[in-house]
Amino acid sequence: MITLTYNTYSTVWMEPDDMEWVYKRQHEFLTDNEYWCLCQMYPSGYVPEVVKLDRDLLKIKYIAPPTHSFYMMDGLMEHRAPILAALKEAGIRHGDLTEYAVLIGEKCHPYLIDFSESRLWDDPRPDKRPEGDGYWLAKALERSMKVKYA
Repeated sequence: MITLTYNTYSTVWMEPDDMEWVYKRQHEFLTDNEYWCLCQMYPSGYVPEVVKLDRDLLKIKYIAPPTHSFYMMDGLMEHRAPILAALKEAGIRHGDLTEYAVLIGEKCHPYLIDFSESRLWDDPRPDKRPEGDGYWLAKALERSMKVKYA
């Protein structure tokens, strides 16, 4: 087992004999929420494939980083509007769009992960406002361009 992250809420790892998938174990409520959100967003092409293996375990397709970063800045921000539209169409507020929740794959294609704390679009609680996703997504994409691939 190759541990990628470990904290109080979740463990994320890869198995050495199956490097095409990432495994994530967390509380079953968070797993249910994340799985539902990933399934809703999957048709948009902005999330990886996911399989629910157990009540607290997800198997998520590994997104390999790009092999060439010289074109990363070209076109990455043009994905912002389609991602926000896909979230709204799916009825989801991500609520935690940081550079750690946006993976950049081949051909400058962003993928959203970590939906465990997401909420429905019309949830009235003020701490996860829909306009927040737009702001934080722009910041995450900027940081991905400047920090990861500069």
